[in-house]
Amino acid sequence: MKAGSQMDGKKTEAVLSPLEWNFEQVPDGELVACCYWEYARESAFIRDTLREYRDWFLAGGKWNEDTTKLMANLEKIQCSSQPTDVFLSGCAFDPGMVWQSDNPEKPNYRHPDAPPITGSFPAPWQSLSKAEREYRAHIRTDVEELRIFPIKLSHWSWAKEIARECQRVADDQHKQRKAWEQKYLRKHAKRNFIMAANAPGAPEFGDIRPRTWWGVGETLMVDIAWESFTDDKIANYFRKWVKQARPKEIPKPDNRGHNKARDWRVALERLGMMRLLHRLSLRQLPEKCPKAWGLYGSREWYKERKRASRTFQRFFPFLAKEKRPRSWPTKGGHSK
Repeated sequence: MKAGSQMDGKKTEAVLSPLEWNFEQVPDGELVACCYWEYARESAFIRDTLREYRDWFLAGGKWNEDTTKLMANLEKIQCSSQPTDVFLSGCAFDPGMVWQSDNPEKPNYRHPDAPPITGSFPAPWQSLSKAEREYRAHIRTDVEELRIFPIKLSHWSWAKEIARECQRVADDQHKQRKAWEQKYLRKHAKRNFIMAANAPGAPEFGDIRPRTWWGVGETLMVDIAWESFTDDKIANYFRKWVKQARPKEIPKPDNRGHNKARDWRVALERLGMMRLLHRLSLRQLPEKCPKAWGLYGSREWYKERKRASRTFQRFFPFLAKEKRPRSWPTKGGHSK
């Protein structure tokens, strides 16, 4: 029985390594990065592009007829979202490179403080070293990338732009008011009373907001009564004012529900189920991969597989809609 059990374990591993479908040991802090890494492994386009870029770079990086297309493909991946850095970082490194930090004059030197990244993609996330996983798990946001501050002192030159913008708005409001008067109060003087009685109300406008836009920020003119209030009172009033003054077209950022560890773990589990169905039919799973069946046996496998495909398309919107994950075809033939 012992020998048989060992053989069954080897068969299971031969069918599909647990690193491909079992994500139980992935720490919560690595789940987002692991998700993007593992789903990227399912894209033939991403794998081919990064492999071609690595080959081109290691061959000397000389420009040729094919380089323009290669760079365009790489740009598609880079521009899709911030999390693509998870698998793009180090993509030009030789996966078999052994770094040394002793002698800068010798080959493969890397500074001791350099990030611990390798050219391991598309190897499984869980096969990376702990140090590399921890480094890649930190996904920079736009706030970090662009060094955005909640509020800062604007440049004085924007005062001119604010004046121009406010003048433009004031002129536009004046034209609207004049057009209304021309149509309903000045024409047909004999019918003036009747026309005015049946006319729609005169256009009304609120106070002009002294502002201009540049990049991600709004530059405003404000009055602060420094001599009359303490810093705390000014800060408290400003907090209340901000809640009322936030532009309606820019809703308050709300990340609730987007970064729940359970949601990311479920996305990985669905991917694991897709990969298992790619290698084994649903009937074979209880016998050939009992641990996976124990983890996911009660789930709706084919529905979860479809959800994994939708996640794949959401992560990489630059891919054509008909492009499916590499593990999409199933052993049982349910490929729709």
